[in-house]
Amino acid sequence: MKKLRLLSIIAILAYAGIHTSTHSINILAATKVAIPSATPTEAIVTPSQAQDIQEKIKTLVKENLNATESTLKERINQQTLTGFVGLIQSINSGNLSINTKESVVLQITTDEKTIINKNGKGIKFSSLAISDKVIVIGTLLKEDIILAKRVMVIPDEPVLVVSDTIVAKVSTVDIKKKLIGLTINNQEVVYGLTKKSIIKINDLKVGVTIFAITKKYEGKNLLSRAKVL
Repeated sequence: MKKLRLLSIIAILAYAGIHTSTHSINILAATKVAIPSATPTEAIVTPSQAQDIQEKIKTLVKENLNATESTLKERINQQTLTGFVGLIQSINSGNLSINTKESVVLQITTDEKTIINKNGKGIKFSSLAISDKVIVIGTLLKEDIILAKRVMVIPDEPVLVVSDTIVAKVSTVDIKKKLIGLTINNQEVVYGLTKKSIIKINDLKVGVTIFAITKKYEGKNLLSRAKVL
C-alpha cells in the first residue's frame, strides 16, 4: 500500500515536471527579441505646432515683402525726386499751390512725413502764408502734382532797382496818364513816374531839356526827379 502511494507521488511529480518544462519552452518560443530598425521614425506634429509654424512662415514672408516694398519705394522716390521754387498762391487742408518763376502753377500735397522749415526751424503747415516764397522738394506724382518731402520758406529777394541820371529833351507829355517822353539817342523813351516822384508834370513842356533821375524797376522806365535846365 505504501509502495503504491509512493509510485503515485512519483508519477504526479514527474507529470508536473514535464508540464512545467513544456510551458517554459512555449514561453521562450513566443518571446520576440527587439532588433533596432534602420528606417527612421516619423515625427508627429500636433495641430497647434503646425499652426505656429504656418504663422512664423507668414511673418517671415510679410517681413520680406515689406522690406522689398520699402526698398522699391525708396528707389522710385530717388528716381523721381524733384524740386521747384515759387510763391504760394493758395492754401487748403494740407495742400497748396505755387506759382513758379516760369508762371507754371503746381499743386503741392503734404503728409505726416513732410518737413516744413523757415529760417532753419521747423514750423507747422498752418504757419505758411499766401505769397511766401518756398522751395519744394518731393516726388513727382503727375506732371503738375508733387508729394512734398520738404518745404522751405525762403526770404523773397528784393526786386533790384537800377538808378541812373540823364540829360534829355522832352518829346511828349501825357498829363492824364502821367507819362513823359524823352528823346535819347534819337529815339523816344517813355517814362512813368515813381510813387514818390516829386515831378510836377504840368510844369513840363515839350521841347525843354531836363536833368532827370531815372529808375529801372521790373522792366519799367520811371522818373523820380527832374529839373528843367
